[in-house]
Amino acid sequence: MEHKNISLLISGVREEATIKYDSKKGTIKFAMKNGFKKMYEADDLYLCLAKIRNDFPDIVFLCKGAKINVTPSRMCSQMSGGAVAYELTLGKPATFNDIVQIFDYEESDLSTNLKDQQAFYKKWIDSLKKQAQ
Repeated sequence: MEHKNISLLISGVREEATIKYDSKKGTIKFAMKNGFKKMYEADDLYLCLAKIRNDFPDIVFLCKGAKINVTPSRMCSQMSGGAVAYELTLGKPATFNDIVQIFDYEESDLSTNLKDQQAFYKKWIDSLKKQAQ
């Protein structure tokens, strides 16, 4: 099991949390400084992170996996267990250069829920269709 510290914003105060993850099993053990610990399981790590964020809607997770325009492709999910995803740009097809690690630090354009990211993904798809016309 791999581990990483990630930064959080709780009521505007930066704090560190620890995640231990297994991309093959789709599990994350999430631990906060206040003693909270919980195991999350999903089809991949990206979805596990979404479950954690869903449990803590008032906490901003400062990582790429919480960025509004970051989503994994099916191939990314299958090959990395959801540890990597694409950072999408409206009107531009995703390329290898757009792949990011979901636990890497990020502080701009963050979302607190998966629904916002899914809405951006649909908007991105529509932007590609418009480019093709």
